[in-house]
Amino acid sequence: MAQSHQDLINFLQQNEFKANCPTCGEGFKLKEASLFSVDNFNAQAKKLLNEKKEELKERKELISKKKASTQKRVETTTGSVNMGFILERLAPVLEHFPFDKNDCRSLFDPIDYVIFEGLQKTGKVQKIFFVDIKSGKAKLKANQKAIKQMVEQKKVEFKKY
Repeated sequence: MAQSHQDLINFLQQNEFKANCPTCGEGFKLKEASLFSVDNFNAQAKKLLNEKKEELKERKELISKKKASTQKRVETTTGSVNMGFILERLAPVLEHFPFDKNDCRSLFDPIDYVIFEGLQKTGKVQKIFFVDIKSGKAKLKANQKAIKQMVEQKKVEFKKY
């Protein structure tokens, strides 16, 4: 079978057959082209094949490195989220927490705390705070931003049922 491929290549190169480049559309004579079969690579084709194999090897290494980096980032992010989850629950008992821990009421979702400032010490609420605890570079989620906006626009009401 390999011989029949080579016979076909020889036939094409010995006659005046022409072809068009699939990239640019320009015509060329097949006898001027470096034709080869998969069973019989010429030196130019072997060189190109080796170059492509090397490129493929480099790409595989790059993908492997990116995969390892992504996995490490996922582990770091997961650890940070878990630590943030723990810290938001412990926040009221931490030394630098700016509110009386006894004024805090936990919700944790969509915000962490509603704080009734003054409730524990005076029995009267002087101010109400909606507080969400964030660590690192964490940002408010969309629903938390919406709550913040409602508070800022004074679209907060008290209802008795």
